[in-house]
Amino acid sequence: MGYFKQQQQQTLLLILALAFAIAITPALSVVGWDERHMPDPRVCWAQINKADGCEHEIYAPLVKKKIKLSYACCEAVQGMSSKCKNWMFNHGRLSPEFGDQIKGYCATLGVTLPPSYRIYYPDKTPTGHIGYGG
Repeated sequence: MGYFKQQQQQTLLLILALAFAIAITPALSVVGWDERHMPDPRVCWAQINKADGCEHEIYAPLVKKKIKLSYACCEAVQGMSSKCKNWMFNHGRLSPEFGDQIKGYCATLGVTLPPSYRIYYPDKTPTGHIGYGG
């Protein structure tokens, strides 16, 4: 009879281990969320640097308090992926408000940019809302 009880305990432990593994899998899948949903900053800056001096033109207004971007720089910002734009204008001193100021300036040059967005995770628009959808 001891053998039967030992088999039951082993089976129960196996079932508990499998249940735990199944339960913990979704929690572990969140670990790499940033890597899956955030762009590679090198790619974003490479898009900006397609226009000579654009990186400097973007950072200069933070010191000089006056935005002055070239047409090519505005086009480089416009050509960025939405993930890159959201990443760029959501960290450090490059805020969504600053992104909107760049958008306004570029509009005066004839380059229209979509609005800057503050990132709220996950990167989806709730059903029934108008706006950024990823």
